[in-house]
Amino acid sequence: MALIPHFYMEAVVSIGVRNENTINWIGTGFFVVKPINDNEVQPFMVTNRHVLQGEKSVVIRLKEKNSGDLRVIDMPLENNEKLLYSIHDDEQVDIAVVLINGSFLTENNLQFSAFNTKEHLLESYELKKQGVEEGSYVFMLGFPMGLVNVDSNAPICRGGCIARFDEKEINSTKQFLLDIQNFPGNSGSPIITKPEVIGFGNSAFKKSVLIGIVFGYKPYIVNAINAQTNKVEEIRRENSGIAVVNPAEFILQVIEKEMNRRNNIPQ
Repeated sequence: MALIPHFYMEAVVSIGVRNENTINWIGTGFFVVKPINDNEVQPFMVTNRHVLQGEKSVVIRLKEKNSGDLRVIDMPLENNEKLLYSIHDDEQVDIAVVLINGSFLTENNLQFSAFNTKEHLLESYELKKQGVEEGSYVFMLGFPMGLVNVDSNAPICRGGCIARFDEKEINSTKQFLLDIQNFPGNSGSPIITKPEVIGFGNSAFKKSVLIGIVFGYKPYIVNAINAQTNKVEEIRRENSGIAVVNPAEFILQVIEKEMNRRNNIPQ
């Protein structure tokens, strides 16, 4: 039995940049919708700030509803040197949010799946109340570089667990840690919980929800020392296998900022 709703997989997209006649796939994004009223939602794409930074435009891929064929969609990021997306005011929060034109999706008959902020997203304090803590299992959905399939937009799913989920650390550093292998291209990958059947003290969390976004890893440093001079000749940074995640509440904050930007509300 699948533990991840299929539309979660469909909500994740590869992000690329055009380079002459080719596309270099550089990161991952995912779609989120925020309810406006009972009959209307506003769609967004969420990724890391550093994925979009310095780019004037990127491309994503979506399927056509009738044929299922993949279409490459250009997404401008600047207009008259003004950014067409929002980032968090805190440098520790590596999140960018782009408002999506829903009419464009409809007019071009494009498939669209998304996480709903009210139904499929939980903030860190809510997760704590539900018993999610160190050792709770999670999935990461994304597109590591070199593993973007030209014929499919299916992301790579990797499993791991929460390594440290400390309230004081989240308040001070805006992050929590996972024991999971992430690689270049996984920047912007959503982290979702794995439904649990058994938990100590009846604390099993039985839902699959969006809890954060990957933006890097904790490196460990290897010093290569010259045996003759006893001096460090080379410093290597290796992936420790500990991924760094901004919690979901910061996604909500940047979504709100992007909505205000589009509505010309002063920040």
